[in-house]
Amino acid sequence: MHSDTPEDVHSPKEQGFFWAHVGWFTCRANFPTRLDVIPDFARFPELRFLDRFDSLVPLVLGGSLFALGAALESLAPGLGTSGPQMLIWGLFISTVVLFHGTCLINSMAHRFGRRRYATDDESRNSLLLAPITLGEGWHNNHHHCQRTVRQGFFWWEIDVTFYLLKLMSWLGLIWRLAPVPEKARNSGL
Repeated sequence: MHSDTPEDVHSPKEQGFFWAHVGWFTCRANFPTRLDVIPDFARFPELRFLDRFDSLVPLVLGGSLFALGAALESLAPGLGTSGPQMLIWGLFISTVVLFHGTCLINSMAHRFGRRRYATDDESRNSLLLAPITLGEGWHNNHHHCQRTVRQGFFWWEIDVTFYLLKLMSWLGLIWRLAPVPEKARNSGL
């Protein structure tokens, strides 16, 4: 809606690469959840809980990984696994990689890549970013048709996130996945 305009808090066009990559996220003004912008989130108590106690999940994960590594080390000393090792790789390194992969969409997918669809912003599809971000790299597709759950509109655009969501829908865990409308898909060809 406000992508790549002054109202966009993470636009590389408006504020530059570093701000789009990590600056906006660490700015105190952007930290609180804006329920006035996304009021439907307030209806879900689990989301409100995670918003309120955002440090809880990483702390539980870190403690669990450390305990698991320590238990594996005591059960099988030759395995080469320890509590600190599990904590470093399972929480710290994986979180840094995930964080920067996600942030690359804000900083790079509005600067580098191909524009299949003429959108009102600078969004681009990136074959390089798509596998790193499990499908989010098809960013111009997303800006062209934001309601759809799938970002890789064509079979050759690998979208691992969509495949996992589809599997979850087959298992009955989620439902009402919005498909890519044929007219929207073909309008940029």
